[in-house]
Amino acid sequence: MGVFVAAIGTQGINQPGFSSSSTVLGSGTTGNLRPAVTLDNPFPTGIQQPTGASAGLGTFMGQGITFYNPNPLNPYSIRWNLDIQRALGKGMVFEIGYTGNHAVHLTIDQALNYTPASYLSTSPFRDQAVIDRNSATNIANPFAGLLPGTNLNGATIGFTQLLQQFPQFTSVTMSSTNASSSYFHALQMRFEKRFSAGLQLLANYQWGRTIARDNYLNSGFGPLEKRPADIDRPHRIVTSFSYELPFGRGKHFLGSMGGIGGAVMNRVIGGWVINGIHSYETGGPVGNWGDVIYLGGDLNYQPTNVDHTFNTAAFNTVSTQQLSNHVRTFPTRFPKLRLPSTNNVDASIIKNTRIRERFALQFRTEFFNAFNHPVFNGPQLSPTNSAFGTISGVYNLERHIQMALRLTF
Repeated sequence: MGVFVAAIGTQGINQPGFSSSSTVLGSGTTGNLRPAVTLDNPFPTGIQQPTGASAGLGTFMGQGITFYNPNPLNPYSIRWNLDIQRALGKGMVFEIGYTGNHAVHLTIDQALNYTPASYLSTSPFRDQAVIDRNSATNIANPFAGLLPGTNLNGATIGFTQLLQQFPQFTSVTMSSTNASSSYFHALQMRFEKRFSAGLQLLANYQWGRTIARDNYLNSGFGPLEKRPADIDRPHRIVTSFSYELPFGRGKHFLGSMGGIGGAVMNRVIGGWVINGIHSYETGGPVGNWGDVIYLGGDLNYQPTNVDHTFNTAAFNTVSTQQLSNHVRTFPTRFPKLRLPSTNNVDASIIKNTRIRERFALQFRTEFFNAFNHPVFNGPQLSPTNSAFGTISGVYNLERHIQMALRLTF
């Protein structure tokens, strides 16, 4: 069992209008013919001065600000495990164990300017009256003439702007709050046959779950959503082996041939090695779902059906009827809706040839994704997109074959 503590980073206020420039060439002043920033003049546009405290509470008013958590805590995880090993005959071992991990005080940004839930609709369908009140209503602006150069300086202002906790700012975000957490539980098994008689074998299996509280369904308020983490893969099996074929000098078959003929035959049939790695892993959670209108019914989810991954008729797909100004309850992820599984085989064939005592030649052919199994991306999840419920690509590489010849001396 152990406790692992993460360091707290050094951050500050994200001042509006202040950012580092990545422009190397000056298109306006030099026509992209020479660098805009030089050692002689490293700040051609000047240095923005610190705002300071002269404006008091009026600092950055009318703009969007982000500030670092003023009371940060060290994120940490508590990890524990229990393992049992058992020898199985000569050169073989079996291991079974349990591993758990609980991480707390993980960082997440939180919006502090938001429309209170009492001014949002709780209807499962589009509530046009609430939308019109919140989005289309302009009222007399109490900040008129007080915030020159900003969008909050006009004679009228949006209704929802004045409902927010800090209406004098367009947005307020506190970064790196310590509200997030996660936990992990796994059963792990391992079988190993150590190298003997030309064969080495290793097999690992893990059955586990990773659950996280790392998302606000509603911006700024409500509890964090409990959902499968991005890295959640319930089942993972990895098997690897290396086998020296039993042919040639010193091997079980044709190992005692002598003379010139035996030497030639040994160079042809001896020194062959076959390696392979098979990886199977259940897919991660499908996400992230938006605030959709689910009408009910079986989704008939098929993660490898690229043209019709799920029943799109179970959702409202009319763009003019989608939700807005609404208290969201529809989750972003579901434990049973998974991306396609990974089923991959990598292999290699190696031929070692001893030319003389000090010289050896190795030829190897390596196959990556040997059986060319595609792993499809997740489906399009936006109901108003014409590709809703379809898959447009893969995230793994196609089969690659590479060959190499190496001389050692």
